[in-house]
Amino acid sequence: MLVEPPSEEDETTYLLKSETNKKHLIKALKNVEKGNLVFVNLDEYEKFIFESQNYKIEEN
Repeated sequence: MLVEPPSEEDETTYLLKSETNKKHLIKALKNVEKGNLVFVNLDEYEKFIFESQNYKIEEN
């Protein structure tokens, strides 16, 4: 098993190495500057995800 030592590189630097990620981050920054924000109620989001997966709870 290969284990790499921890890196001093931060997440932004890591993400900017990929051209696709770089474009996505730049687009996101421009949206923030323009005030184009989407507010998400995480409680409602989690409820929606949980319900959409149709979990079955089996009782013994």
